[in-house]
Amino acid sequence: MRAHCNTLKLACYLLICLALLGVSAAQAAPPERVEITFEINFGSMRLGIGEDRLKHDGKRYEVYSDTIPKGLAALFIDTIRREAKGSITDNGLRPVSFIERGRKKGIRAAEFDWTNNRLRLIHGESNQVVDLPKGSIDQASLPYAFAFAGKIPDDFSIHVTDGRRIKEYQYRIIGRERIKTVLGEIETIHVQRRPDPSTKRSFEFWVAVEQHYLPVQVRFTDKKGRLFESVVTSIRYP
Repeated sequence: MRAHCNTLKLACYLLICLALLGVSAAQAAPPERVEITFEINFGSMRLGIGEDRLKHDGKRYEVYSDTIPKGLAALFIDTIRREAKGSITDNGLRPVSFIERGRKKGIRAAEFDWTNNRLRLIHGESNQVVDLPKGSIDQASLPYAFAFAGKIPDDFSIHVTDGRRIKEYQYRIIGRERIKTVLGEIETIHVQRRPDPSTKRSFEFWVAVEQHYLPVQVRFTDKKGRLFESVVTSIRYP
């Protein structure tokens, strides 16, 4: 299950057309500390919670994202911690490191060498160095890139890594939508990965217009066609 954050990964190269949406990058920048909690569901079944923390000082950022299964779900869903760190540039987020720890699946990591445009991928006993395309981002940073983005088109591609591989994905902006949450109705921008007819996998997320373009809903469909959804339950600025 990669519903949460999922993994929701719009960074330096990912410049979304916030101008068309009536917002500048400066207005979108969130407070220096943000804590977001999600409820994770599979249909009508509550699987657990997601807890995200974003910290930044305007120059550097850190994202910590936890997926915590509850009850019987803990028997078949992994507890996952993702961490991402990097810098904030004029063009958005530029990751330096990413690591994912799973109780069952072990560790995945990615180290970004922007000087030489090389990416080190670490997964189990595998340790390889591959080309690092301009504007690449990691899975944990992806959902937060909108909060620091400048102007970008509403149809774009981005390379995303999960520590095992780096792959190019096509994204599009569906438009503005109001979603219902326990916090009330929230005005959002709906972002969707373009469907691939060769797989059942899909990924989409919603960022809140009046909450600094932070992620408030994520949907993920796995290779078996199972749909997982994470919806915000709290946003704090401690």
